[in-house]
Amino acid sequence: MSDKIAFRASFPAIQSAIKRSGDGGGMRIQLDIPESDMASAVLLLAMTNKVLLVTIEPEPEDHERTRTPHRRTAKQRE
Repeated sequence: MSDKIAFRASFPAIQSAIKRSGDGGGMRIQLDIPESDMASAVLLLAMTNKVLLVTIEPEPEDHERTRTPHRRTAKQRE
């Protein structure tokens, strides 16, 4: 397995997407990952007990996707 995993993601449209610890313990983030990138993102499961080095960069503006990756509703998945 490769040591690098890359996928598209965005912060969900919820107030708690970025949480800061009140006791100075750091912060927690949540990400929405589109269905089209799930195969790559599922590889994170093999890294649950590892410390990760995270690099975030915005996708180029000329990309045809919208700012938020498309998420299908449960009705659409049926």
